[in-house]
Amino acid sequence: PASPDPASPDPAFPDPASSVMALMGHAQLLEMDAPAAPMPCPARASGRESLLDRLEASDHRSSTAATIAASLHITSVRAQLRLRSLSGIFARLRRSKNAVRNWRHAPDEALAIVAAFAASARVLRSHDQCLPRSLALAHAFIRAGLAADLLLAVRLRPFAAHCWVEHDGLIANDRAAHVDSYQPILIL
Repeated sequence: PASPDPASPDPAFPDPASSVMALMGHAQLLEMDAPAAPMPCPARASGRESLLDRLEASDHRSSTAATIAASLHITSVRAQLRLRSLSGIFARLRRSKNAVRNWRHAPDEALAIVAAFAASARVLRSHDQCLPRSLALAHAFIRAGLAADLLLAVRLRPFAAHCWVEHDGLIANDRAAHVDSYQPILIL
């Protein structure tokens, strides 16, 4: 028998370059000009203050109308999460943030929004509802022209995912002791 010619391709082992070219031709693999390594989220300082702490220290209470409005908005976001893709919901949040031209600094108004969402927990289930509650709160801040970042985070051992909103460097809808155990993976 003749020995195989090392220059001839072996059909059992296709040329990797031709496989890559075929994928590129079918638009299943895209070529990029620059290396596209994921960027890590910036480190967050631990022991930060929460607007919930400020709310408890104040005599501020939510009106019935504000609590109902917050509850309705959370319910609406829950429905959207069932009907729409998460990427579409996140894109909508980004568009909303980009549409605001001038962010306002209004600590009392931010506290009033937080109070309404905190009071809604007495009406609506809040356990394991951090995503719809945080999305609704972020939208409420943005509609009021107040800066808001939605943070999605994870922790290991045991694995858990969580999200919350930050406003002007303050945690809006959680406590520092709780969020400090999570590492943000996405900030919107």
